[in-house]
Amino acid sequence: MARLLAGIPFAIAAIVMVGWALDVEALKRVGLASVTMNPAAALAFMLLSAGLLTRSRGGRRAATLAAVLIAGGGCIGAIKLADLIFGTHFDIDTILFASRLATGYAIPSRMAPNTAGSLVVISIALLLLLTRKSGRAVVGAQALACLALLVCVFTVVGHLYGVTAFYVVAALHPMALHAAIAVLCLSSFILFETAQTGLVAPISDRGPAGRISRALLPAAVAIPVLLGWVRQEGEAAGIFGQEAGVAIMVMLTMISMTALIWVNARWLLASDKLRRLAEAEVAHMARHDFLTGLPNRSHFMERLVARMVPRRRRADMSFAIVIMDLDGFKQVNDVFGHAAGDALLCQVALYLKGCIYRREDLVARIGGDEFVMLLDHISSAEEVAVVATRIVANIPRRFGPEGEEVDIGISVGIVIADQVPQTPEALLNKGDQALYHAKRAGKGRFSLYQAADNGSLEGAL
Repeated sequence: MARLLAGIPFAIAAIVMVGWALDVEALKRVGLASVTMNPAAALAFMLLSAGLLTRSRGGRRAATLAAVLIAGGGCIGAIKLADLIFGTHFDIDTILFASRLATGYAIPSRMAPNTAGSLVVISIALLLLLTRKSGRAVVGAQALACLALLVCVFTVVGHLYGVTAFYVVAALHPMALHAAIAVLCLSSFILFETAQTGLVAPISDRGPAGRISRALLPAAVAIPVLLGWVRQEGEAAGIFGQEAGVAIMVMLTMISMTALIWVNARWLLASDKLRRLAEAEVAHMARHDFLTGLPNRSHFMERLVARMVPRRRRADMSFAIVIMDLDGFKQVNDVFGHAAGDALLCQVALYLKGCIYRREDLVARIGGDEFVMLLDHISSAEEVAVVATRIVANIPRRFGPEGEEVDIGISVGIVIADQVPQTPEALLNKGDQALYHAKRAGKGRFSLYQAADNGSLEGAL
C-alpha cells in the first residue's frame, strides 16, 4: 500500500511530462476535465515520489539520496512561493517548456500557489518522517499531512462543483485536479506510514474505536460530497428544483449516515457481547478447576470467608466443612497412567456434585485428589453424617479395565463450625486432622473432629 501511494504521484507527473514533451493536451490534464499541471510542478512531484521509492530500499545511502530528492521537490515549491510573496523573479516554473506554457491558454500555465505550498508542506513532513528521532517529529509530519489533505479537499470539491474560489488563489493559475490527487497520495503515505502512533493512532487501532473510525470518517467525507454533486447535476438537468434538491440531499444524508451508524452500532454490540463472554470465561477459569469444572481452592475460600462473617450467622444454624481424599489414587496413576487418573477425578467430581441438593452448598476440588464440601445451615452432626455416609458408601470400590482393577475408595474428615470465632485456616486444619484420623483408622470411612480436653480426636461416626 505504501509503495502504491508513493508511486501514483510519480506516474501522474510522468504522464504530464510526456504530455508537455509531445504537446498532447489530454496528457497534460491526465484525461481529466481539469487545468494543466505545470511541468515544474510535475518535476517536483516526481522528485518527492522518487525520494519515497528510494527510501523504501533501506540503507544509509538510500536514506541520504531520498532526503536530497525530497528536499529538491520542496525547493521547487519554495522558490515559487518566494516569487509570489517577495516579488522575486526566479520563475522556476518556466524553466521547462517555456515556449509552450503561454500558448493557447487564457491564463499562462504556471504553478498554482496552493500547489507550491502543498509541495513545501509535504517535503517538510517527509523530511520529518525520515528522521523519526522523536514522537514530536512524527506528530508534526502528521499535522502537515493533514494540512495538505485539507488543500486537496478544497481543490477536489471546487473542481467537482465548479467553485473556482476553492482552488484558485488571487486570480492566479488554478491548482490542477491531478495535482490535488498527487498531494492526496503523498499525504496519505505519511499518515499510513505513521498509523500506529501520534494523531492517527485512534483510527488505526484494531479495536472497536479504530474500526468505527475507519468506517465513519471516509463516509463522513464521501457521502456529503457525492450527494451534493448529485443534487447539483439534478438541478442543472432540470430534474428537480432548488428546494427539492436541498430536501433530497438532506434526506439522503440522514438515511445514509443513520444506516452507517446502525451497522456500526450492531457490530459494536456483537463485539461487546463477545468481550463480556470472554471476560466471564476468564473469570470462571480463574475460580474453577480446569479438569473437573468444580470451584477451585480460591473460590472455596471466598465462600468460606463470606460464610464466617458474623452478621450472616444464625444462632441455631452452623455449617460444616467436609474434606475428602481418594484412597488408591496414586496406584491408579502408577498402573494406568495420568490420563486414567484424570478420568477418575472427573467421575468423582460428577458423583460428589450429585451428593448435594441445596443451592447454598458447595463442592470444590482444592488440589490433587482432594475435594471439599461446604454444607450450610447445619443443625446437627447427624445431618452431616448422612451426607458423609452416602459419599463413602456409594463411591466406586474398584477402578480400571475388567480383570485389572485396582482398589479405590474415599476417606472423609468433617469439622462443624460452632459459634466460637475461628479463622478459615483453623477450620481447614481441623478438617485435615479429622481426615487423617479416618485414614489412620482404615480408610474408606469418615471421621468427625471432636476436641477433647487434650485436643485429641474421639472416634468415628
